[in-house]
Amino acid sequence: MKINFYKIFVRSPLLLIAPEIVWKIADLALTQKWFWKYISKYFSYSHPNLKTNFAGIELDSPVGLAAGYDKNCKYLSSLETFGFGYLVGGTVTFDPRPGNPKPRMIRIPKQKALINSLGFPGKGLDSAVKVLTNQQMSQAERFISVSGTAIAEITQCIQQLEPFCSAIELNISSPNTKGLRIFQEYDNLKELIEQVNSVRTKPLIVKMPPFKAGDTLNQNNILKLCKLVSEMGIEGLTISNTLPTKNPKLAIGEGGLSGAPLFDNTIRMIKLVKSEISEKTQINACGGISNGKQASEAINAGATTVQIWTSLIYEGPAVVKNIKKELVSNL
Repeated sequence: MKINFYKIFVRSPLLLIAPEIVWKIADLALTQKWFWKYISKYFSYSHPNLKTNFAGIELDSPVGLAAGYDKNCKYLSSLETFGFGYLVGGTVTFDPRPGNPKPRMIRIPKQKALINSLGFPGKGLDSAVKVLTNQQMSQAERFISVSGTAIAEITQCIQQLEPFCSAIELNISSPNTKGLRIFQEYDNLKELIEQVNSVRTKPLIVKMPPFKAGDTLNQNNILKLCKLVSEMGIEGLTISNTLPTKNPKLAIGEGGLSGAPLFDNTIRMIKLVKSEISEKTQINACGGISNGKQASEAINAGATTVQIWTSLIYEGPAVVKNIKKELVSNL
């Protein structure tokens, strides 16, 4: 019987500590770049069948890190040693933000899920630019997530961050950020994309909000938005963000659910979105993926790549290698 070192000796004790304290511990560990570079061989796995082209960008594999883990883009060079094909840094906003009040993150271990109401805590655009200027990456492509509630601020973020990445992911869908939902209205989103298209020079991915089965009104609206951005020449869509969920344990009473419970709905959304958009617009599958079988199912449903976040916490860094190996056997 093979012992899972991470689950027994790392995850189990960390689950006894408050989530944001654990996050700080993990960040401290990620500052030790020499260590992650040294052990990267244990996470290494490549195969010709994993090579993927997303939005004109050549990737060594279709497995990416979703936005939200490294909000200030400080640890991307360490995180890339886990074997990702690409990483999404951020989300970066124009001004520094404290995020929402604590408690703002809770775990649901039995479901391998999280609920967070972080908002966009981060040091802002100027800090991100300074960090990225001095950060070298060699193993994975780097995307940067940006967001905000003012079009001028979003376009400025994109212009200043493009030199440091291969693509921009535009987040219009965080359930935890006041004012962001204005871009889930058709005319507002159209104006935003028009302005972004006028300044951008690299591929753009729009991260869409989720919709659940039975919520026909919301589903129809989001599908309409997906079709809009596809018609406006957007190269990619991330389907999708965390699922809005009420929980009294959070200071603001609600947050976004991530992890295993989202998987079936993610597949359903991908199929519906795929039927509405141009073939030129590709899809990142994001929500509930933790193994190669699920990644393969997402790709077969219409996605080109997959993004993980919560499964990294519950399964550990080796989850990337495991997904890739299983993907090859399922391709």
